[in-house]
Amino acid sequence: MTPADRADDRDHDRAAALLAVEGEMARIVRAVRITLLENAARFSPQLQPSGYLVLRQIVAHHPTPPGAIIAGVGMDKSAVSRQLRILKDLGFVTSEPDPDDRRASLYSPSADTASRMESIRRGVQASYADILDEWSENDLAQFVRLLGAFNDRIERR
Repeated sequence: MTPADRADDRDHDRAAALLAVEGEMARIVRAVRITLLENAARFSPQLQPSGYLVLRQIVAHHPTPPGAIIAGVGMDKSAVSRQLRILKDLGFVTSEPDPDDRRASLYSPSADTASRMESIRRGVQASYADILDEWSENDLAQFVRLLGAFNDRIERR
């Protein structure tokens, strides 16, 4: 086998691996979508998955302004505004004037919301623990490192 043949084989192997990454990422997206739907329904049958994402962002970073929510969830301003209205109407979040900009509001979860989200978070953590229970600590650490590096590269694009 010539050096050119070996290079062609490596190129083919890399192309096949990249297609496999695409396929596995599609499986992850499907799984995440299903989990998001389940968690939104678990929280409240009235909650849309996009509302759940907004609510999760508020719970994790409160009090928080809409701009930070938009940046955190990657949704457009109108979609976040709509979800904030729904979440507030359902009593899942409260708002108060931003002391730095009285025209803006800061959003926080209600006490019941924070408690319910913590319960869901524990369930998700238990699910991942079950899925990854046969992985060594080293494998788990390497997975987290590689997944983080992958996400970092995507976010820099």
